[in-house]
Amino acid sequence: MKSRTRQVEIFSANPSPEYRLNLSEDMAIHICNRLGKATEAAAIALARCDERLSRANPVLAEGARQRGHAFEAQALIGLTGGLCPLEDLVLHDAGMDVRSPTREIARAATMLDERRRLARREPAEILSPGALRLRLGIAGSEGPEQTDTRETSSLAAKNVAAPWDRIGEEDDDEDHASEDHLDLEGEDDPAADPAFAEIDALLVRTRKKLDAWNDLTSDEGRKNLTLRDPGYDAAGRFGRWQQILEEGRGLPAALAAALALDAWLWLEPSERAGELGFAFAATVLRQRGVADVHLPALALGLRRRRFRWGPHLPLAVRVTGLLGAFAEAAAFGQADLDRLSLARTLMLRRCQNRRGNSKLAELVDLFVSSPLVTVQLAAVRLKVTPQAIEAMLKQLGGSLPRELTGRKRYRAWGIV
Repeated sequence: MKSRTRQVEIFSANPSPEYRLNLSEDMAIHICNRLGKATEAAAIALARCDERLSRANPVLAEGARQRGHAFEAQALIGLTGGLCPLEDLVLHDAGMDVRSPTREIARAATMLDERRRLARREPAEILSPGALRLRLGIAGSEGPEQTDTRETSSLAAKNVAAPWDRIGEEDDDEDHASEDHLDLEGEDDPAADPAFAEIDALLVRTRKKLDAWNDLTSDEGRKNLTLRDPGYDAAGRFGRWQQILEEGRGLPAALAAALALDAWLWLEPSERAGELGFAFAATVLRQRGVADVHLPALALGLRRRRFRWGPHLPLAVRVTGLLGAFAEAAAFGQADLDRLSLARTLMLRRCQNRRGNSKLAELVDLFVSSPLVTVQLAAVRLKVTPQAIEAMLKQLGGSLPRELTGRKRYRAWGIV
């Protein structure tokens, strides 16, 4: 109890329902002093990884970045308790599914595409308020002239009914009429069971409501298919998260990204795209110059550590754990770069004493730069026949990467 009473209010073990972080000058100095060691270690690890990627062979650097996207998508599914085998994700991304993709595989593929899009764009463009609101599907900020209608709109949002309750009263009258008709039929038939009549009436009402709800012929009907909590207040949560993002501009880059990610996990500004917080925190690192040439796989670092983020933990413990995850992600990135470099060196040994027009070296670079390679893909990229690719695969011998499909036809290889 003594140690807990000595803590500042911001590091309280009993967090308040709202995420409040007023970074005054004295408070910012206190946070930097308390988390300085973890912040420095994370920043150094991320800078070293980024420097290695910038100095590495372009083929190796591109391969490490693409593999990092796949590892991050897999880790995001793992953090939510799902199962996403890397081989199935890579095959699904290439359109070569061995089995029907699960819901987790589909989600991971969506996150993989999202990270690739974010990695191609400028950080300032991604983190602009307008772009964030557009990506999260949040309405624009209200002007001063709209303050009078704010309370009215919030009360209206609370009174929004669920989609299955939006059926008019006329439909309800028709349902009761159908139910009465079924009851009359049950009276005519002495052998009919009233319990079955009630069940039939319930099925009729349910079918009618679902048919009215699942209207795919109009935009409004398709929009109603997505269930949302009317009292979620995504705009208010996003506003508080953006305030934390702005207040962290005066802090070190790694600490600002950790606070932004912690606030995202606490506030959950997006009801449907909660995994984007890790990508936005990585974009903060890119914007601040800590990771110029790659988008760090922060969820992968958190997945590999024993620490698990929880809202019941004090702020200092949460941020320290996230900073440790940043360092772990950078360490894994460097280890994966070493793995790719070793695999490329072993395969290039098979390219020695070859003809000058041999494309075996180009096939090796294709293996390194792509998470998955098929015979058809390699034939298109190298502009040779599939039979030539089969012959080059045999020439690689024991240095050939792992076969991922387990099939005799339509095979695929990748360094995983």
